[in-house]
Amino acid sequence: MIVVNCALRQDDIVEIVENIQVENEKVFKYVKKEGLKIIFESSLGDDQKSAGIIKQAIKETNIGKALFFSVAAQ
Repeated sequence: MIVVNCALRQDDIVEIVENIQVENEKVFKYVKKEGLKIIFESSLGDDQKSAGIIKQAIKETNIGKALFFSVAAQ
């Protein structure tokens, strides 16, 4: 399970993460929101690696450059 903590633009974060592709396959699935937490499941198996992929993908977007967010594996 991977958790993205972000107060703003949560719907945009969900869209970005769900559209990440690894080897032409969408590997992240939105699970739920709990306050500032947005929770995703990954089919990659390695949550630490998955968290890094999500963080990099968000940072590469225009909104990711302006948002304060964190990504952690749990």
